[in-house]
Amino acid sequence: MFLLLAFIALPSQGQEKELPVKVFILGGQSNMDGTGKGEELPEEYLVAPENSMIWDNKKKAWVTLRTDSFSERRKFKFGPEVAFVHLLAKKYPNHRIAIVKTSGGGTKLWKHWLPEQGMYKAFLRNINNAVGELQSKGVLYEICGMLWMQGESDAETLEWANAYEENLKVLYKDVREQTEKPNLPIVMGRISIGLLRETPWVFDYTEVVQAAQDRVAKADKNVRIINTNKLETLKDNTHFNSESNIWLGKKMGKLMIKAIRK
Repeated sequence: MFLLLAFIALPSQGQEKELPVKVFILGGQSNMDGTGKGEELPEEYLVAPENSMIWDNKKKAWVTLRTDSFSERRKFKFGPEVAFVHLLAKKYPNHRIAIVKTSGGGTKLWKHWLPEQGMYKAFLRNINNAVGELQSKGVLYEICGMLWMQGESDAETLEWANAYEENLKVLYKDVREQTEKPNLPIVMGRISIGLLRETPWVFDYTEVVQAAQDRVAKADKNVRIINTNKLETLKDNTHFNSESNIWLGKKMGKLMIKAIRK
């Protein structure tokens, strides 16, 4: 379980009360890793907002948001977190916006992301390390929401696709239990219909996974879903290009802001 608020000493007279760091947890596979090219980022995204930070899973330290992700295989690439952070930092200028991202290309919900499985253990461990660091420094914080972009690999077989809906419910339920936030807002990118075009892989059951994601979002008032069908991809018809990564991050940010307000 995560301690949601780590309390610091009350400010002395004349000081403003410190506002909690807003922590957002991100998970998924390659399109959460990020496949946007750092050199294609618009100028407005090249310098991280002063009131933002991201957890480095390897160094186990909070660092400045960069223009590349923390995936070993995707150096100098970025994901939706860049545009998301810029939008949230502007919306909440008196808070620090903090990102903890755990993602892995090709990972499957049924095989890697359910409780007690490898990616999910890493996901929880990274969050625990990140908020533990804040807690150790007496920093006030709150886990405010989750971003999820995954499902492509579960569209490879009908069996995996048919299991996606229940598996996703299990994942979301456990995340909320672990964070002790039963109404934790979750913004999910739906996988793209473009996966049914020619790709290096086989995603024959994309529409089954899409329908499962739609049903989960419809049944859960705290889940919001993004249709990615019109987003442009790289030549592999699978991975979002730079412009699409920016669009997705901004859209995730707008929906998260609405969810937080609610």
